[in-house]
Amino acid sequence: MKNTILNIDDYIQQFDSDKQSLLQSLRRLISELVPEATETINYKMPTFRYNGNLIHFAMFKNHLGVYPGAEAIEFFQNDLTDYKTSKGAIQLPLDKEIPTELIQKIVTYNLENLKNKEVPDWKKHHDKWVDVIEKMERIIVDTPLDRTFKWGGDVFVFDGKNVISYAGFKNHFALWFYQGVFLKDEAQYLVSASEGKTHALRQWRFTSVEEMQDDLILNYIKEAIQLVKDGIEFKPVKAAPIVATGIFAETLSKDKKLNEAFQKLTPSKQKDYIIHIEDAKQEKTKLSRLEKIIPMILEGKGLHDKYQKR
Repeated sequence: MKNTILNIDDYIQQFDSDKQSLLQSLRRLISELVPEATETINYKMPTFRYNGNLIHFAMFKNHLGVYPGAEAIEFFQNDLTDYKTSKGAIQLPLDKEIPTELIQKIVTYNLENLKNKEVPDWKKHHDKWVDVIEKMERIIVDTPLDRTFKWGGDVFVFDGKNVISYAGFKNHFALWFYQGVFLKDEAQYLVSASEGKTHALRQWRFTSVEEMQDDLILNYIKEAIQLVKDGIEFKPVKAAPIVATGIFAETLSKDKKLNEAFQKLTPSKQKDYIIHIEDAKQEKTKLSRLEKIIPMILEGKGLHDKYQKR
C-alpha cells in the first residue's frame, strides 16, 4: 500500500511551524468543545466524528479550510459574510485569528444534529471473522488503496473515490464494491444487498475463510480500481424538490403573508417545515404542529433555529 497520512498528527507535521500552530489551535478548540468526538483522517483531511462527520478541516497555501457541511453553512450564512464560502466550506484567512466563537457555534449546531443519530456497529461481529479479516488485510496490502474511516467503518479508496469496504455479520462476511454494478462478475459472486434500493453497490459474501480465493478477490479489486481510473461511476438522479401538500399547502394558499414569509426561507428550512408537518400521522397532530410553526415562519426563523446561539 502506498504511504498515506494515518492520523491528524501526521497531517499537521507536513506544514511549517506557523501553519502547524493554526491547525493545532483549531484541533484543540474542537477537542475541548466535544471531548467525546473521535479524531481520524477522512477525505484526506483531519476529521472529528460523533455519530457521523462532525467537522473536517484542511490547510491550503493561503487559507485554512473548515468543512462543517452544507446545512451548517446555510444555517450560519449571516455569520459568514466576512468569509469566502462555498456549498460546504469556509475559508479562514491565515493572517487572522481563528473565529473561536463562530467555530464553537457551528460545531455545537452539528453536534445537536448528530446526537440522536443512530449509526451501524460494523464491528459487532468482527470477533467471529478474525481469520477472514486478516486475509482481507493481506490482499489489500498488494493494492494501491488508501484506508479511510467513513460511516462508522473502514473504507478503502483510490484517488479519493470509494472502492471497497467489508464487515462481518451474524451469518456471513461481506466484501462490498461501491461501483460493483459495473464489474464484469463473470463468476457471478456479487449480489445486491437491498434489492430495489441498492443502485451501484454490490456484495461478495463468504461464510468461511476457505471460500476466499486470493487471486480472484484481487482481480475484482483491480477491476474496481480501473473503474475509478476510467471515470466510471453511478450518478444518482437528483430528487425533485419537496413541496408542501395537504393542510400545509392549503394554509399557505389562504394566507398571503404567511406564504410570502415561507418563500423567503432557504430551501432547507422550507424542507424542514414540510417534513415536520408531513411526518405527523394524524390530522390533529398536523394542525397542532402547524399552529406552533406559523409564528416561527412569520419571524423568518427555521425549525431548528433554537440551536443557534447568538
